[in-house]
Amino acid sequence: MRQHKIWAWMLALAVGSACAQVDEDDSGEPPVLMAADEARAVLAEALPADPATRYALLQRQARAAQTLEQRGRWVVLLAELAQLSRGQPGGDLWVRQYLSAEFVWGSSGKGLAVADAYASDTSLSPPLRAAAALRQVYALSQAKDRAMLDRAWSRAQALTKQALETLGDSDPAGALRLQVDRLQVRSEMERWSGRLAEASATLREAVRLSHKGVEDARRSAKDMNKSARDTAVQDAYGWYDGSQGMLTYALVRQGRAPEAVQIGQSNLALWRSGQLTDALGARWSYRLAQAQVASRQYAAALENAQRSDDMLQRAGAGAASHARWLARQEQVRSLIGLRRWAEADAFYREFLASLPADSLARDRASDWRLRALLAAKNGRSDEALEIVERIHRSRLRLYGDAHPQTQEAAGVRALVRVLKGDMAGAWGDYQPLFAALLDTPGGWLDLDLSGARGFVLGLAFDEFLREIAARSLRGEKVDPAWADRAMQVADRMQTGATHRALVDASARVLAATPALRGLIEEEQALRAAAAARHSTLNASLGEEDRIRRRNSSDETKAQLKALPDAERKKQQKANADELAAVREQVRLQREVAQAAREALTAQRERVAKAYPAYADLVTPTLPAPAALAKLMSPGEALLVVQPLEGATLTWLIVPGEATRFSASGIGAAGWAERVAQTRTALDLSTGRPPTLPVAVLHEVWKELIAPLMPPSGGVRSLLVAADGALAAMPFAAALTSAQPDAFVARQMAVTQLPSAGALYALRRAASPAPAAKALFGVGDPQFKSSAKAGRAALGSGATKYDAAWGFSYGDIPPLPETRAELTVLAKAVGANPQTDLLLGAAATREAVLAAKLDDRRLIAFATHGLMPGELPGVSKPALALAPTSDATASPLLELDDVLTLRLNAQAVLLSACNTAAGEQGGAAMSGLVRGFFFAGSRSVLATHWSVETASAAALTAATFSAKAPRAEALRLAQVGMIEGTLGGGRWAHPFYWAGYALFGDPSR
Repeated sequence: MRQHKIWAWMLALAVGSACAQVDEDDSGEPPVLMAADEARAVLAEALPADPATRYALLQRQARAAQTLEQRGRWVVLLAELAQLSRGQPGGDLWVRQYLSAEFVWGSSGKGLAVADAYASDTSLSPPLRAAAALRQVYALSQAKDRAMLDRAWSRAQALTKQALETLGDSDPAGALRLQVDRLQVRSEMERWSGRLAEASATLREAVRLSHKGVEDARRSAKDMNKSARDTAVQDAYGWYDGSQGMLTYALVRQGRAPEAVQIGQSNLALWRSGQLTDALGARWSYRLAQAQVASRQYAAALENAQRSDDMLQRAGAGAASHARWLARQEQVRSLIGLRRWAEADAFYREFLASLPADSLARDRASDWRLRALLAAKNGRSDEALEIVERIHRSRLRLYGDAHPQTQEAAGVRALVRVLKGDMAGAWGDYQPLFAALLDTPGGWLDLDLSGARGFVLGLAFDEFLREIAARSLRGEKVDPAWADRAMQVADRMQTGATHRALVDASARVLAATPALRGLIEEEQALRAAAAARHSTLNASLGEEDRIRRRNSSDETKAQLKALPDAERKKQQKANADELAAVREQVRLQREVAQAAREALTAQRERVAKAYPAYADLVTPTLPAPAALAKLMSPGEALLVVQPLEGATLTWLIVPGEATRFSASGIGAAGWAERVAQTRTALDLSTGRPPTLPVAVLHEVWKELIAPLMPPSGGVRSLLVAADGALAAMPFAAALTSAQPDAFVARQMAVTQLPSAGALYALRRAASPAPAAKALFGVGDPQFKSSAKAGRAALGSGATKYDAAWGFSYGDIPPLPETRAELTVLAKAVGANPQTDLLLGAAATREAVLAAKLDDRRLIAFATHGLMPGELPGVSKPALALAPTSDATASPLLELDDVLTLRLNAQAVLLSACNTAAGEQGGAAMSGLVRGFFFAGSRSVLATHWSVETASAAALTAATFSAKAPRAEALRLAQVGMIEGTLGGGRWAHPFYWAGYALFGDPSR
């Protein structure tokens, strides 16, 4: 019996090691600036009037406030120190600390203002001006004024270059700190431009450099016989911590929330063990909450965000501080995720009311989408409609009706109208949003579903589907146009969960394809140009508004009235001419902006036409049911299943017929419970007696499939695109009646799809001629290397994976039985086990990447599969292979690698645990499988659970040696096991045959 269930043990080992590694040279105690009693006494001292004495005491009091975690008091003390430190030795340090502390702990708006003041002060040193300018850019990147941000970034870059030249080799610590600061700010500019992968890479470099700064500070402290908890060490650690924190946010934006969760949990473990201060513990609490919200772990996120806010409040952090804003933002988002609408509304209103006159904090906190959503959800429909009408009018005037920003506003208005009971009005508003997100190449790039927009537009989709479900469950006829759009929305939701990871992973594809990279870089430039044109137009519209209000004001009217007739007429004409000139400028700029938008759309269409596979992967359009029906053959049917909170929507597309639609009263939670029950009952690897959950397996048929089946029958091949827990349901084992052997597999072949749109991507292009050779197989990797196990492996002999996470890769349980499985398969398909298989130490990532694979009809991997989040650092699906002698090389074949493979395979076999299971967060299938589609495989056969070796060898050999189409060949092998012609009856239980899921095109 093959056993794959090792990941719980590895995760516990890896997380523990990761936590211990972050600060392994520390003493295990939190940094202490001074004893608590001494700190309280210092803070109690009255400040003298003498400047020198006052300055000396202020320095001690600042450290005392830091020791006692009195962050509000600390900011006040640093503000005075920043003024008194001018011209003092080491005075720049206090200014830099104040600039950061004011923004993070005091007032973010004031932090922005003082940063600008210091950056503009030519009497200050170049390094200090550069630090202030970078701090200003970071603060501006949290606001919405792109033009001001660009100007500040240009100044900051020039000042930083000058400062680094000034520092030279005289102050390596200062130069390193400035470089880290510049990297952090550069990542924010990359984020603004939509270059998310580059932003993460920049922050990884910031983490590396800042960690070096911590090590340098420790060495310096040791050389000077100072404690490892010296203030310089703690200051250096602050830069390292900040870089790590920013990286977690960047990872979430990339769709790599599981990795961000692991980083957050590791740092919180350090805080709980006393190795980090409460200030850092509070910050890691809201950072983890943010990653958990992205992972839909709303209850855990709420707990962490509330703890963070309580700690920050006790520490005296200002209501308008960056830290408080982040902690409270995650509370709002968590409550919304939990659908605790009244609490979310009350908390958000209190949050906004608590903010002082701080323009930056208010601008960040007051999100019109959230205000409209919460008003609508709490019965204040008129208020919600007023908010969204105003935004829609403004955007319509600024951008026109075809711009994504206007379409977003229309989508939010649609949500409000649905909640108000006006579905007819909502349908008109939904249409432009659907067109932007579902029908337009690159629409996902324009309406990125993250942050508040993700919440609200996601809920707009949810409410549309819920309304469709409610009407169907009440027995009302659903407009076919609504049902068709609802299926596209469901397809978008199924595809979206892995989209970010695939976009991130596609960076290697671009690197290897210069022509495509050039087209994408041009698209990015056009996107930035379009944004700049609209920014200019926005400024002109603001000027038009100003002049119009001035001309119509009572003050202007009074001034004109006081003038002689001739002068009054002259001034009136001047005012009118000024307004007319600005309006003409607006007209011309609107034309330029529209042209820029059209150029961007045209460029995206060029990319989609020249590289359709890349477009399907990164910027897919989602075809309507009628378009999918045209791609299907007689005897095929496509079942799309979308579970909601209180219902499940299903569609059946049969070629030549109208799309069939139905709704079940069982919701997502109900199906999750049933799927878990089914998989537990069918999984015999634990040694439990064989059972069959007849009632549940028949319920799958009755609720999801039977209501849509054509009365005449005739479906021989069923393609299933199911979301959430149902992605892990073995549909071939569903029962068409209450009889325990009435399996669906007896009647029809079952193929799974990641989404309905995947069929469009798989079939719209003609398949190339079959490859000449039968098989390339990889299995039984030798996980052990020359490195020692455990923590001792963290040296030159360790793999990169070991060195990053502190556990021995060689401790992964071996899989010797996969050698026999691949050998049987090779003989069945006519391959040579000696030349066509990579086994043992030869089964490496490097060997796979170097192999010529486009001449093999079948590619087989028999090893452990890793899903995102199963191990720290694994944010994308991967296959575990053998390490090489290169200590810097990863032994994991990751999604990034898969996308660079060049295949002409009829199928890929993933005989590895979990590769068919849904990803965390409810994605319909592993991104790894989608990656193999992009690489050139027409189908992928993966496993839902741990499979038994002998039956696995028999089933795969029978499937891939048959002359029938792939789905039918799998069905025949499954029926052979059920009826005993394959295995003599010992493999009749679904455990042996239902764990295999065929993804992709069933006929090619």
